Formats: sequence, C-alpha cells, structure tokens
Amino acid sequence: MPRHFHPLAPNTLALALALAGCGHGRMLPSASANVVPGAPAAASAEENGVAISADGDDWKGRPADLPQRLTPLKVRIVNHSGRPIEILYERFVLTGDRGHRYQPLPPVPIDHQKPLDGTGTVRPIFASASFYVAQRYGDIYPSLPPWSRSLPRDARFSEQQYRRWPDDLPTREMQRLGLPEGVLADGGEISGYLFFEDATRREGRLTFSAALDDGDGGGSVAELEIPFRVE
Repeated sequence: MPRHFHPLAPNTLALALALAGCGHGRMLPSASANVVPGAPAAASAEENGVAISADGDDWKGRPADLPQRLTPLKVRIVNHSGRPIEILYERFVLTGDRGHRYQPLPPVPIDHQKPLDGTGTVRPIFASASFYVAQRYGDIYPSLPPWSRSLPRDARFSEQQYRRWPDDLPTREMQRLGLPEGVLADGGEISGYLFFEDATRREGRLTFSAALDDGDGGGSVAELEIPFRVE
C-alpha cells in the first residue's frame, strides 16, 4: 500500500523553519580539520612544538543544558616548544563565517569579590602537568603553583567578559572544570574547558584560534587554528 505524505500548511511550515533556524547545532570538525584518532568530535593543530586539540561536543557536566545556552569547548594543550607559554583568555577566539569574534568568559572573577565557596577557593578537576596559575589567581587555586612573574593583565577585557555570564552561571562544576589563566612550562600539558559566548546558534562554521606567547616575555611561540562546522 503506498504511503501518503501530508505536506505542512504554509503557516506551519514557516513556523517549523523559524524554529529550526533558532536551534543549536553540534560543533564538529570541518572536512579540512585534523581529526583526533578515536575522537571524531575533536580536532587538533600543531606548530613549533605546541599541540592543541579542541572538542565542541563533549560537555557532560552541570548544567546539562549548557550547550543550548553557551558554547563550552574542551581543550587540551601540550607544550614541547622549548619555552613556557602563556594561557590567557584573550588569546582564544571562535570566529564565525562573517568575522564575528566570540571570546571566553572567565570562570572566576578577576576582582575575587564574588564568593566561590566557604573558603573562597577552587579545587580543579582537570588534568595538568607543569602548569603554573597566574599570580592574580593564586589565592583562588591554592593547589596550583603560581608562575614566578606577573602576566600581562587586560583587566578591562576580563571584567567585561565576566559581566556577560547569566545570573545563574557559572556553576561550581564549571569553575572546577574551567581552564585557568597561567603558564604551561616546556614539557607540560593541561586540559579543561573554555566557555564561549553562544556561537552555535548563530553560525554555520567556526574557527577556533589560539595565539600563545612566551611566558618569559619572549614574543609569539605558536598561532594555531582549527576549523569547525555546526550541524
């Protein structure tokens, strides 16, 4: 018996298309990306001994609906450049097709005034080796050794980005999983999340870029890009 298909009425079709256009997609590696073996949602790039991988479809923490509100990106950085490298939020960007730039929201306030818990500290639950937290966050991350010198501080950027958080975010778990600012020594590695402004609602393609400088003030070490599609 033949199947009968009932096309949507014009108004119903328009509503369905509008809803589809407003939904979030999955952030997956583009065809030209270097996909990580065994992890089809993650892609990587390498330059001058610095390797970085990124996965935009990995969030399993709380809140569960975070990918419908923001763009959490899990990153892993491995440093074999022979130099320490700075990990600063302003150096990471997601860029859309038309050039719009989305930047990470700091998981903890730079002024340390918003309470974090009873002791005012964060106990990280990410993997790291030979990572040193920025001095300005040493009191928040007491389990991480501080870097020996102050890092460049764009307080205006940090304060502006922190104000972009919704009232109920970041959660405690997000703070513990978030990648802190600091320095990754030669031979070190770290993994954690960068929480970007909502990008997958608006873009069909995104490029993740990282510009990593020498932690001792010696200039650029690596500039890496990873292309993604949203579907």
